[in-house]
Amino acid sequence: MPKVTVLPANVSAEVEPGVLLLDAGEKAGVEMEAGCFNCSCGTCVAEVVSGLENLEDPTPEELEVLDSWNRDPEKFRLTCCVKVKDGDVVIRQCH
Repeated sequence: MPKVTVLPANVSAEVEPGVLLLDAGEKAGVEMEAGCFNCSCGTCVAEVVSGLENLEDPTPEELEVLDSWNRDPEKFRLTCCVKVKDGDVVIRQCH
């Protein structure tokens, strides 16, 4: 099973493929910040430290929100709308 690690808390959780990053962080015991829960506000943005290839590709909606926050989708993702595929991911909360 994939493992998601959340920094700076440095806690991890193993999750099933297809789990949202937001839910993976909460499973690890981190209170993840999120506002809209539908990929439109950007409050859940997180830096992907490693494992970007283990996340689903961004949707056009996610890309639009990241662009509005001047965040590079090769380094940042919205935890409320991106799912883990099949490998480990390390993220850093931005807020």
